[in-house]
Amino acid sequence: MKKLNSKGYKISSVDKKALEHFLAVTPHKWASDAIRGMVNKAVKTIMRDGFERYKATQTGNITADLSVIIPGILALDGIVLHKRQTPDKFDGDKPPKDKVIARKEPVSEEIWPDGFDVEDYEEVALQAIYEDPEAMLEWFMTNKIHQRRKAFVKQHEAAMLSDPEVTEIPAHQDDFINCVCAKPGYKNRCECEAEIAATL
Repeated sequence: MKKLNSKGYKISSVDKKALEHFLAVTPHKWASDAIRGMVNKAVKTIMRDGFERYKATQTGNITADLSVIIPGILALDGIVLHKRQTPDKFDGDKPPKDKVIARKEPVSEEIWPDGFDVEDYEEVALQAIYEDPEAMLEWFMTNKIHQRRKAFVKQHEAAMLSDPEVTEIPAHQDDFINCVCAKPGYKNRCECEAEIAATL
């Protein structure tokens, strides 16, 4: 068993509000599902590109154990897998401008303090397919936060601008999200779904 992303990942309280507005799971569960998706994609890619060649090197029956098959495929001569880079690295060392989150509140809430456990062969698969699996997961999380913050503002800004009782709105994303979440009766996705479930 190996541990990935054990250094943790922090978000701001506003990031958390934006995520919880849309997600039906916790940020930790979302990230856990993301790493499982990365593992599944890596394993499927390796199996697709090398399983037939691996079978051809075996005699008689072969094991169905992926912890044996995956390292076996990767050990074959001539196996070429194109590693996926984290999108940040496509443009030098800086992320694209639209992925920079302009926060006022500091990142202080830990999402995954202990990282994620993966099997040894899963780590080997990840390393074979991703240039930097840990950086990729962090990019997925950062991108999700960025997209949910934008979506939150887009969803609520139009309603506020069309409300004759609203005379001004916060210009900064952090202030805007905090303003909406502080309104009486505001509910995030889980709270809305719990309220609906209670009426059934």
